Amino acid sequence: MNTPPDSTPALTFREKWRALKLAHCAIPNYGSSRQFWGSKKKIDSVYAKRDTGHEGITEARLAAMQIPDGSRVLDIGAGPGTYAIPLSKRGCNVTVVEPSPVMREMLEARIKKERIKNITVIPKRWEDVVPAELGAPFDAVIASFSLTMMDMEEALGRMHACSKGTVHLYWFLTSPTWAKVNADLWPLLHGGCFPGEPTADWLWQILYEMGIHAAIQPESQVSFSRYATVDEAVEEFRQRLNCTTPAHEETVRNYFHSVLRQDGDGFILGCGTRSAHIWWKTTDQ
Repeated sequence: MNTPPDSTPALTFREKWRALKLAHCAIPNYGSSRQFWGSKKKIDSVYAKRDTGHEGITEARLAAMQIPDGSRVLDIGAGPGTYAIPLSKRGCNVTVVEPSPVMREMLEARIKKERIKNITVIPKRWEDVVPAELGAPFDAVIASFSLTMMDMEEALGRMHACSKGTVHLYWFLTSPTWAKVNADLWPLLHGGCFPGEPTADWLWQILYEMGIHAAIQPESQVSFSRYATVDEAVEEFRQRLNCTTPAHEETVRNYFHSVLRQDGDGFILGCGTRSAHIWWKTTDQ
């Protein structure tokens, strides 16, 4: 007996992205990105373990974006001002969209300390910003590692619509280290599988489905997660993984004793994460 072909239409990459984000939401006791980036303790743990060469990575990304001095720039999920601060010093008028109160506090402290006048902060998620708050179209739009939106096509469409120049996205080309740790440990701690994280090729495919032909450039740098001690790694992931018992913490500690690699005075986790720069000129689409 012949089996009829499967007539179920294939999911678009917009639908795949949404399905994966919904799978994250469906995991019992797993905090959302909003909860994570709303915690000063958790944010400090992320920034404390960054490579010492991260400033060089920021400079390389700013050079790759080629945003002219004096441009009007929108920075979505600007964090502590990684790009907004240096761009403002080049005479750019930067509008920041940042939902995290902790990140805004860090940014505003830098603005005050460095006496910067040309940064405007919108304290909202990108999904909640209305066009009237943005004003005229921007010369450049940046969304760097802030692409956590559920409906990515809608989010990207709004970025495209508010730019009269270029749009720049930075996202993971390979699965980030923390996602690998979550996938390894969540089943042991809580049962069930932990979904992966969508990668930059998915973003490019969503743009292609939208009729936007973007460029994508893998970055040459590989970012490593570094820790001064095993305890530092345990503390970060004890929070990420919602560890609530001594047995949970012991499982996490045993895991890191087996996977961390000695590197000088500290430790490295994983093989590193590679990212990609995706960009397009709106007038070319």
